[in-house]
Amino acid sequence: MKSLHKLSMKTLFIGQNSIHLVLVDSTNSYASELLRQTKPVEGTLIYTFEQHNGRGQRGNLWECQPNKNATFSLILYPAFLPAEKQFLLTKITSLAAADLMAEILSLSDKTGDIRIKWPNDIYIGNKKITGILIETSLRENSVQSAIVGIGININQLIFNTTATATSLALLTNKEYDLMQCIERLCELLEARYLQLKAGKFETINSEYTQRLYQLNDWKDYVCDKQTFKGKIIGVSALGRLQIELESKETKEFTLKEIVFL
Repeated sequence: MKSLHKLSMKTLFIGQNSIHLVLVDSTNSYASELLRQTKPVEGTLIYTFEQHNGRGQRGNLWECQPNKNATFSLILYPAFLPAEKQFLLTKITSLAAADLMAEILSLSDKTGDIRIKWPNDIYIGNKKITGILIETSLRENSVQSAIVGIGININQLIFNTTATATSLALLTNKEYDLMQCIERLCELLEARYLQLKAGKFETINSEYTQRLYQLNDWKDYVCDKQTFKGKIIGVSALGRLQIELESKETKEFTLKEIVFL
C-alpha cells in the first residue's frame, strides 16, 4: 500500500514528490524497481516506518522496529558528476546526516562525538546511529542515476542484533517526530547536493575527512585474516580508505578488504 503526496519541507526539489509505503521490504529495492519502470522526478522520496528487509553495506540487514525509526530512499540524477567522482555522493550524504545529528544534539555534549565511520555510517562515540547505502547507475562515464538509502535510529530503545547501535532517544531520553527528522534531513541533503553541483569538492573533501571515525588514531584492523595496526589519514578520490602503517607506508583499502576491530 502506498500514498503519493507532497510534504511541507522547505526544499527546491528533494522530497517535493514523495511516496509513503506502509510496509516494504526495502525502500532502495522499491526505488530501483521504480527506476526500471519509469523516470520519477529528481528528488523523489520513498519512505516508510516499517521496513522488514533493509539493506546495508557488505550485504548486512538493517534492524528496524516498526514506527520507531526513519527509513527512506531518494532518487537523484547527478549526470554532472563523472563516474570517477561518484564517491562524492557518499561524502555529501554522510555529511548531511552528520549535520542533522549535530543540530539535534546541539543542546547536549555529544556533538564532538559525531563521526563518519568509513565509508558512510554515522557514529556517536562508538555506536552507530545512521546507515547509508548508495546505489548508482553509470552511463558514458557519468552517473546516470543514484538511489540514496538512509536509515536513522530515532526512537528505538532496544537493539537485538548488535551491541554497537544507538538512537536519538537513547542518547537524549526524548522522543522525536519521525517525519520531521526525514524532512529536515532532506533539506540538509539538498544543501549538500547543491554544494556538490556547484563544484565545491575541496570543501566537501575537507569536511568529510575531518569527520572520519578514528582519524589519526592508531587502531587495529584486519586484512586477509591478518591483524595490523594502522592510522586512518584520509580517503582517496575513488573512495578507498587510506591507512598509514607502522612502517610509515600508506596503503589503500576497499570496503571488502578491511575490517575495523
